Amino acid sequence: MSSKGAAGAGARELFVDILRLLARLDGVNAEKLGSILEPKYHHGPAARLWYMERRGYVRRTQNKYVITERGKKVLTERELWEMTIPAPRRWDGKWHVVLFDIPADKRKRRDAFRLHIKELGLLLYQDSVWVHPYPCEQIVRRISDYYFLSKCVSFAVAEKLTGEQHLMRHFNLS
Repeated sequence: MSSKGAAGAGARELFVDILRLLARLDGVNAEKLGSILEPKYHHGPAARLWYMERRGYVRRTQNKYVITERGKKVLTERELWEMTIPAPRRWDGKWHVVLFDIPADKRKRRDAFRLHIKELGLLLYQDSVWVHPYPCEQIVRRISDYYFLSKCVSFAVAEKLTGEQHLMRHFNLS
């Protein structure tokens, strides 16, 4: 990673850390926030806060910083990207299928949704049909809700699928 890339990644982490701190504290005194951040980040918190306020992620009211709806949306999206599908100790032999039919006019959201479920570990079975061996409906539903695509997404549970041996090898199931 280049030094510019590392600096950008560090700035993004600082950005999210500040938002998480504000969300946890439900608003914090501006001076106190600076004293909390300075030991961990030797430079940048004041500039980052100024940027965040200017872009509408935080709002300053009476020497307090509070997170705005735009800032909360950033945190929600970050939490969604950090979610994982928990693997039970033993596979129940059922396949969890996610099917979707998202119109072309929602292409950007469809592409983001598709990338998201791929990152979760679901495997493309056929066009717009994804498979996972463990229950994933709640997590996928939260993602589809975030992108306002829930009406276009369906779920099924199957005991047997064509090409099951390939799927079992892919997911390391015996």
